[in-house]
Amino acid sequence: MTSTDTINALLAPLGLKTTHAFDGIHFVEHNLFLVLDSKDDGLLLLCFNQDCPPDKAALAALTLYSRASELDLELGLSGTYTMEELPGQEIKLHFHPQQTVKESHGGNGLTH
Repeated sequence: MTSTDTINALLAPLGLKTTHAFDGIHFVEHNLFLVLDSKDDGLLLLCFNQDCPPDKAALAALTLYSRASELDLELGLSGTYTMEELPGQEIKLHFHPQQTVKESHGGNGLTH
């Protein structure tokens, strides 16, 4: 499992930090994306919130790929997720591995 310090070093160029980590899922401030530990040793995966604006997702991904290279980390994409709030301050994550962040122009449903 990747350390929080390593994830925070990856996130530093964006001015973000992890809020907490659980079971290989690193939660990032502002809920724009998650960083996941892959089953492949050393691989980290970005999983974007479906509500993340496409321009922010693209900028974040480019910045993180550049930073990962500097830190000698392997980084990949893992689709999108949604978050459901449950009673008792619990959350349930729904992962959508084949989806990308949708364009917000007129509801045309285009993806990148």
